[in-house]
Amino acid sequence: MARLSQTVFKVLLAALVVFAFPAVAPGAEPSPWPWMPKENVLTIPTGPENRRNSEGDFVLLDDGTILCVYTRYYGGSGHDNATARLMSRASTDGGNTWTSEDKLELENEGKLNVMSVTLRRLADGRVVMFYLVKDAVDDCRPYMRVRRDDGTWGERVCLIEEPSYNVVNNDRVIQLADGRLLVPVSRHRAGTDSGEIFCLISDDGGETWHRGGTLRPTEGVIYQEPGLCELADGRILMNVRTDSRAQYFAYSTDGGQTWGAAFKSCIDSPRSPTLIKRLPGSDELLAIGNPYLPIPGSNDRVTMTIERLSPDGGEILVRKTMEHPQRQMNVDWMYPAVCFLGDGTALVGYFCGPGAYVYKINLSDL
Repeated sequence: MARLSQTVFKVLLAALVVFAFPAVAPGAEPSPWPWMPKENVLTIPTGPENRRNSEGDFVLLDDGTILCVYTRYYGGSGHDNATARLMSRASTDGGNTWTSEDKLELENEGKLNVMSVTLRRLADGRVVMFYLVKDAVDDCRPYMRVRRDDGTWGERVCLIEEPSYNVVNNDRVIQLADGRLLVPVSRHRAGTDSGEIFCLISDDGGETWHRGGTLRPTEGVIYQEPGLCELADGRILMNVRTDSRAQYFAYSTDGGQTWGAAFKSCIDSPRSPTLIKRLPGSDELLAIGNPYLPIPGSNDRVTMTIERLSPDGGEILVRKTMEHPQRQMNVDWMYPAVCFLGDGTALVGYFCGPGAYVYKINLSDL
């Protein structure tokens, strides 16, 4: 999203782990972290007219089907501003096998593209889709649609009326225990790398939205691509991509309306996003992202790790490598999505070049 690499990406599903690449980069050091077992259950290849498959998410439907919706670029370019529509694959056996053909979920309704999907089942039972509509290099805004009984999507609701450039990553929207919806936003103005970080808030199931307070900037630190997680104690944890070799954290005690001061977290990270979620049946957290690797010539996104964090996110309890320890230096691993399946497994989708992958993992391996 903000200043993304133009490498071809992929989106996939699979039980909680990332994909591996078998090639070995010359001179690459083995990872010091233990290996995370995983099973590749889905691969969505690209081609000459489909250079990128990226930023998607999963949701469990009423009949047990797992739906994966992702951004499929068409027209021969995988650039952030190139044409794209939303496509899907489905699984009826717990993510072990998937449909072999793409299904159109939403045609390109932007002047440039539609992208960056979050799928959620709300507390009232509705399945909703959040996504971005990009009309210009300075106009990118989030929208929401509710899934109908026939599997199509209802009328779109615009979350931000004024033309502006807003980044909302895939699999980032959350619903709090009290029903409030929070959408983490990084607003970028022309000529600036660092975003204005805030949440869009709805207390009526997405009918209306208002803007929360802005995260106070840290001098000299670039903020981008925020994420959210509701902690067991009721606080909201926000994590932010930065250029300071780490994710920055901030906490909210009023449901995302205002934020305390941001600080450098325990998660080392290049200028790349990290996804954080509560582990099912636990107060502990799960974090998936790129570790900082001071390797000459590296593109900084060549390895993925999965980490178990303490309930407040302040301590890494377990860290494991999900990409091949000797890594392939010309491949980006990023923009993960996670689907907990309720049986001790999870699906993890990654959007990378040159394709999309979904993995399935056992949470007990953490």
